[in-house]
Amino acid sequence: MSLLEPMLPAINKLSAELRSVDAKWLIGGSCGLVMHEIDTLRSPRDLDLYVDGGDIPAIHTALAQFAVDEPAYSETPIYASTLSHYEILGATIELVGDFRVQALDSVYTIEATYLWEHHGIELPLEGLAHHVKMMPLAHELIFNVLRERPDRYEAIAQAMRRSPERHMPALHDLLKRNRMGSEFCSRLERLFQN
Repeated sequence: MSLLEPMLPAINKLSAELRSVDAKWLIGGSCGLVMHEIDTLRSPRDLDLYVDGGDIPAIHTALAQFAVDEPAYSETPIYASTLSHYEILGATIELVGDFRVQALDSVYTIEATYLWEHHGIELPLEGLAHHVKMMPLAHELIFNVLRERPDRYEAIAQAMRRSPERHMPALHDLLKRNRMGSEFCSRLERLFQN
């Protein structure tokens, strides 16, 4: 599967608009998975951009001409974050700041700047004018186990098992930096026993 229109042009435009912004951001979600060559079974419908809360104002200002709404805090029984949305070249961009997931007796907090500096994956992708950083597969694995999406996490774990030296250091680091419950750890352990 590849990133079909309008995602590639939108990523190029997004990257150009944010080049001069002093903020760290990473692409995640289904777009990030496709960029990691994980089959998501369908083309991404939107582009998830992860940032720390302190970087939201600068990014929102830079993207103001594309804004659909203003950044607003959102909380559900599982998720908490500050969200805003943008339309760029026909693609929907969701800016996700200070994202936290609470499930399976675990609390997982996304530290975007830390991930960008220590575990962000920069892959050259055909059709991209600029390199962009993506969330590491370790994040995608944790996130999808917590939200109980085996259609995603089984494919992610399989890719990680093929290159453990590339992916496991990030996984171990993220597990240490967050509070993960025994049910989550059991599910994770089963994924790597195969």
